[in-house]
Amino acid sequence: MTILRVVLILIIGFLLIFLSLQNSNYTTAVQVFHRQYYNISLSVVMLYAFAFGLLTIGIFAVIDEIRLRSRLHKQKKEKDALFEELKALRNIAIGIEEPDRSEAGGKEKK
Repeated sequence: MTILRVVLILIIGFLLIFLSLQNSNYTTAVQVFHRQYYNISLSVVMLYAFAFGLLTIGIFAVIDEIRLRSRLHKQKKEKDALFEELKALRNIAIGIEEPDRSEAGGKEKK
């Protein structure tokens, strides 16, 4: 799975480089948070958009990882508690009394 992720990132990176080389002659105006930037190369805009996308996905991935690790920790604590309970139940002395054999056979003959 890690190899697939690395390959996908490399493909996207090469695609970004290819597109930025094709669009390096074009300039544009960009408005970010009520500020206007003029004559910005389109390849720079693409690079910043890609970096912002990676950062956003990274933040969500970290949040998801923290949530999953917390859930895993809770389940591990629950498993350990259940294991200790099972171990305690296995060690309890069995207190079942055996029935009288004379009563088990029915009534005695007189």
